[in-house]
Amino acid sequence: MKETTLVHIIRDGCVLMMHRISKKHDINHGKWIGVGGKLERGETPEACMRREVLEETGLRIDEYRYCGIVTFVSDDLETEYMHLFTVTGYHDNSGATVRGGRSGGSAVELKACGEGRLEWLPKDMLTQIPHWTGDRIFLPLILDTVIPFFSMKLVYREGKLTHASLNEHNCLVTDRLVLRPWMAEDAACLYREARNPHIGPRAGWNPLRDVSDSRRVIRDVLTRPEIYAITLRNSADVIGSAGLHNFRLADSEGSCLTFFDERRSADPLMCTRPGDEPSVPGGYTVEAALGYWLAEPYWHRGIMTEAAGAVLAHARKDLGIHRVWADYYEGNEPSAKVMKRLGFHFHHIEEDRYVEALKEKRTAIVQVMELSRLG
Repeated sequence: MKETTLVHIIRDGCVLMMHRISKKHDINHGKWIGVGGKLERGETPEACMRREVLEETGLRIDEYRYCGIVTFVSDDLETEYMHLFTVTGYHDNSGATVRGGRSGGSAVELKACGEGRLEWLPKDMLTQIPHWTGDRIFLPLILDTVIPFFSMKLVYREGKLTHASLNEHNCLVTDRLVLRPWMAEDAACLYREARNPHIGPRAGWNPLRDVSDSRRVIRDVLTRPEIYAITLRNSADVIGSAGLHNFRLADSEGSCLTFFDERRSADPLMCTRPGDEPSVPGGYTVEAALGYWLAEPYWHRGIMTEAAGAVLAHARKDLGIHRVWADYYEGNEPSAKVMKRLGFHFHHIEEDRYVEALKEKRTAIVQVMELSRLG
């Protein structure tokens, strides 16, 4: 096991990145990453961060934030614990300084680095350069928002990301999106998007009233193992939610045998699977329900289909879910179109369903998908 630091230095909306092109046998060859390196014997992460930044850039650190730890697991390398830092205050030997990420017009001097080419890149360019897939998850978290110290695990097989988790919650990565756990710091984003009266009532819930309302929803509803906050890969801002709920055992006909609560699992990354209990009859299937919503500015771009598709693939591959249910209320055509694109098919109509939050009855169109038939 080895320990390293990874440091992202910020100046005027740009991030100092290193293009690792100097060493042919570098595991990071061809990729862009921050600066940093291995901890020496007896060295703290902070001391290593300061030493590596000075050695690779010539800069001396004045202000920094220790963001979290990433555990890297690979099929051909030893496990690595990587300490993440961002730096917003520093100076060079000439006295040029940066404070709070702002240079004030003065340009600090960088030394030449034998590990690769250093370059200041605008934040919005970080998704357009070659880097490790897992970096898509933590870069927005450390550069765009201030969240509490976190722990992340990234598993690679043959150079490809096969599993990611943040604070013991699965993360899913697609071409355009990162699906991660909801956090208390998302309350302002959630309120901004979910106060829209065109969103909640369609799905059977009221628009959020204020930020404290969104904090309550995050705490009581969204903080569950298989409920995901949807973000674009270049931003930490939440634009919607997708996930699984109502986990249950059912017989071959779909009749419910028992519900179970994924929050009580011994492994926080997996929903409870009580199939080995002697009281559970054989021949059952594991089922769940799919739920989702998306902020209005992102409608009609295929984002929800992409996000929900990732959740369904995860349900089949990692959770062993056999069947997924979904429904929409009569008149909610956008949701109906998403289900059709995902491959759901009609099962039945439920008339006069009472919607508790809205204090009214509605007609629900229930859909179903057999995940065992997916490739």
